[in-house]
Amino acid sequence: MNYVAHCPSCGAQVLFRSAASVLAVCEYCQSTLLRHDMDVENLGKMATLLADASHLQLGVEGRYHGEHFAIVGRIQLQYEQGVWNEWYVLFDSQREAWLSEASGNYVFTFPTPLTADVPAFADLRVDQRVRLLNQDFTVSNIETATCIAVAGELPIAVSAGYAAPVVDLSNNTHFASLDYSADKPLLYLGEEVTLSKLALTGLREGGQATAMVVKNFNCPSCGAALQVHAKSILSVACGGCGSVIDVGNTQYKILAKYHSQVHYTPRLKLGSSGKFRGVQYQIIGYLRRRVTVDGLPYEWAEYLLYSDKASFRWLSEERGHWNFISPTTRKPTPSASLSKPKVSFLGRDYTHFQNSTAVTTYVIGEFYWRVRANETIAISDFISPPLMLSRELTAKEVNWSIAEYVMPAEIASAFKPDEALMEPIGIAANQPSPHNATMRRYGNAFVIFMLILLVLQIGFVIAAQRALVFHDVLNFESYTGRSVTTQPFEIKGGHAANLQVRNQANIDNNWLYLDMALVNTDTGQRYQFGRELSYYHGYDSDGAWTEGRAGDEVVLSSVPAGHYFMQVDADMAANSLPLTDTITLVRDVPAWSNFWLTLVGLSIVPLIAWWRGSRFESQRWDESDYADSSDSGDSGGDGGGD
Repeated sequence: MNYVAHCPSCGAQVLFRSAASVLAVCEYCQSTLLRHDMDVENLGKMATLLADASHLQLGVEGRYHGEHFAIVGRIQLQYEQGVWNEWYVLFDSQREAWLSEASGNYVFTFPTPLTADVPAFADLRVDQRVRLLNQDFTVSNIETATCIAVAGELPIAVSAGYAAPVVDLSNNTHFASLDYSADKPLLYLGEEVTLSKLALTGLREGGQATAMVVKNFNCPSCGAALQVHAKSILSVACGGCGSVIDVGNTQYKILAKYHSQVHYTPRLKLGSSGKFRGVQYQIIGYLRRRVTVDGLPYEWAEYLLYSDKASFRWLSEERGHWNFISPTTRKPTPSASLSKPKVSFLGRDYTHFQNSTAVTTYVIGEFYWRVRANETIAISDFISPPLMLSRELTAKEVNWSIAEYVMPAEIASAFKPDEALMEPIGIAANQPSPHNATMRRYGNAFVIFMLILLVLQIGFVIAAQRALVFHDVLNFESYTGRSVTTQPFEIKGGHAANLQVRNQANIDNNWLYLDMALVNTDTGQRYQFGRELSYYHGYDSDGAWTEGRAGDEVVLSSVPAGHYFMQVDADMAANSLPLTDTITLVRDVPAWSNFWLTLVGLSIVPLIAWWRGSRFESQRWDESDYADSSDSGDSGGDGGGD
C-alpha cells in the first residue's frame, strides 16, 4: 500500500510506493526525508544529480519476464573511473529489484539472502572464485564508490558522500553484487539485460537523452578546440599536445600527458558517423595499444564508437584486420580439453589463443573512463572464428568482450574513410578461413559420390555369381622342373568375367613357387602368372613368431567362357618332402580393387582443399602461444576493446 507523507520543508506530498522504502527525496525542494513508521524526518537538502545521457528516469515502467514493474528510486554513484546509476525497481507484487546502468550496460538484480559467510571486502581480489548459493562466481570488479545524489524513494538510508564498497561477480548465466556498506554483506543476484527486452515506457524524451550531446571547450594545455559528444564521457585526449583532460567537471584538470614521437592519423576520422549493423554510430575516440612478444613490439588501433541507442562499442584494427567489439558482463565457463584450454560462452566453445600484456601508447578523442598514461592490462584471447572472447585484467577489475571479425569493405561502406582501407596482411587470430566453404563443398560432394559408389559396389557384390569352375589337388615331388597339367574344364557363361585362382599348400617352414598358366583350348590364349607361397614359424627370446602364409589367391580379369586347362610348374627347396597344392577356380567373384581406386581418385580434390585449409590454420596458430605445437584442428585473436 502506498504511504503519502508531507514534506516538512515545502509541504508537498511525498509518495512511498514500497513498504520497504525508508528514504525519499522531495521532487519539489530536494529535501531528503527519512521515514520512521508513520512520520518522516527532514535530513536536509539532497545534492544535485550529475547530468547524464541515461534513457531511464523515475516513473519508467516495463516488464521483466512478463511481470510489470516501475522505477521509483535512483542512486547515482561515482568511482575512480566513472559514474553509474542504480535504479530502484518495484513490482506490482511489492517485490524489489535494482537495475544497474553503467556505460550503456544494464544488469537486473534482486536482493537475495546469503546462505553462508562470504570473504571480507579486504580479502577479495579480482578474478578470485567465490561460492555463492551453490554456484561458482568470479570477482570481476572491486570498487569503493561514493554516492553523488539520490532521487525518488529507496529501501536504504543513503545521502551524498555515502561510501559504498561493492564487489561485482559473474558466471556464464548470472551476475552478482556484494554490498559491504552495511554491517553484514548484502547479496544482489540477477542477470545482464537489454532495454529492448524490458519493454520500457516513459523513457526520457529524445531532447533529453537520445540526442548526441556536444560540449565545446579548449584544451587547458595548448588551447586546441575540443568537443564532448556524450554526457557519460569522463576524459578527452587532445590530439594536439597529448594531454588527457578530466571532463567530469568544469575544471578540466589534466590527468596525464602522452609524449609520443609519432603522430598517428586514424584510418577512420574522429567525429565521422556511419550506420553499422543497423545502428548509427559516431567515432569519438582513438587509442593504440602495444604488446611485446619475443622482444618484438606489435601494435593495434581501437576506435570508440558511441550511439545513443547502443551506447559504447569498439572497432579494432591490426594489419588491416578489423573486429567489432561489444562488452559483456557474462563470464564464460571452462570446457574440457586435452590440449589447449577452452571456455564455453553462450553455447559455443572458444580455444585459448594467447596471453599478453598490453600498454596504451597513444590516445586522442573521448573516453568513458579516465584514461591513464601507459595503462597496462593483461589480455587473454579465446577464439572461435569469426568470434573472439577477450579477457582484460587490471588490479581492480576484469572485463570480458566479444569480438566479431569484419571485412574492411563493410567498415568502409559504413564510415566512408577519406582513403581506401589497407588490404589485410597475414592472418588474424579469429579470421574465418577462406577455405572452409571449399572444404565443406568438396567434402559434401565426396561423401555423396562415395555413397553412390558404395551402393554400386554393394550391387556388384550381390550380383556376383561366385561359380565354382575347378577344384583339384596337385602333387609335387622333391625335385624341380616338373610340370603338372590339370584335367580340362569348362568355364560357362555368356560374357567375360573375372576368375579367382586360389592356392593352398601344405608347406611348413618351407616354401613353394608356382609358375601357372591358364590355357584356352579353343583359342590358344594363355594367362600366365606366378605365385610364391612360404610359411615359417618358431620361437625366440620374444616368444612365438610366424612369417608368411601357406595360402594365396589371385584374380584374373575378363576371362571369356570356353574350355581350359591349367599348367603348373613347381619350384621348391631341394630335399623337400613331397608337397601338395589345392587349387580352386571360382568365376565372377566380387572385386573391390576398382572401388578403392575410384575412391582414391575421388578423394584427391577434397584432400587438396583440406591441405590448404590445414596450412591456413597452421599459419594462424604460428602467431599464438602454441606456435611450436600448432595444429589445424583448432580454430583461431587480436586484443579486444574496453
